[in-house]
Amino acid sequence: MGIIVKNLSFSYPGSDKKILDGISFTVEDGGFVGVVGPTSSGKTTLAYCLNGLIPNSIRGNFSGEVYVDGILTTKSKVSDLAKKVGLVFQDPDWQLFSLTVKDEVSFGLKNLKMDRIEERVKEALEIVGLHGFEEREPYRLSQGQKQMLCIACVIAMQPKTIVLDEPTSNLDYKHTKNIYNLLKKLNKEGKTIIIIEHDTDLLAEYAERILVLSEGKLLRNGSKKEVFSEKDFLEKLGIKVPRVEF
Repeated sequence: MGIIVKNLSFSYPGSDKKILDGISFTVEDGGFVGVVGPTSSGKTTLAYCLNGLIPNSIRGNFSGEVYVDGILTTKSKVSDLAKKVGLVFQDPDWQLFSLTVKDEVSFGLKNLKMDRIEERVKEALEIVGLHGFEEREPYRLSQGQKQMLCIACVIAMQPKTIVLDEPTSNLDYKHTKNIYNLLKKLNKEGKTIIIIEHDTDLLAEYAERILVLSEGKLLRNGSKKEVFSEKDFLEKLGIKVPRVEF
């Protein structure tokens, strides 16, 4: 069923400015979609809408509809939606708070009273390359390892869709490639990947479709070849044109 967004608009409390303004699009199961746009274009706000944080936890003037796997987000609890859509933030330090790596991954599972907790934790850590780090303190990990731990926390919940908000912005090239290669692997295994990213070269290599946001509006929604071939359009928005030739 994927994700269906219909005429989505949102503004934060105390402001009439629409951070999102009449956005509509669909993402089919198994897609790999990149989201680009200038600063303050609404990308992060969109991510919060996709997993129900907006409007269920973050309040504001919300209108439109967001369906996740056939479920309307406004009619579902955020805890239930977490089993459908996992969200990875830009800064891993925003997400990590437990005393050990094992506790970090198991926290959400225990909170939602899910089954096979130890098995899920083990599988998730093996997938991201952190097997053997179970008793390590998260704050002692490298930035790349911290981001992998955040992804492990999401993988353990076994959602169909993973949404990532610039997960490699603070990482070096090696760790960035590790993250993207992992996402590619997960995508091939059937996970839907939606990633907000400023590095269009990465999206040109890994993504299939591109959404372009600016001032809350969805200006483009097409294949990476279609979108990234519009060089003048991208440059006017301040979006870097990929070095890849299509």
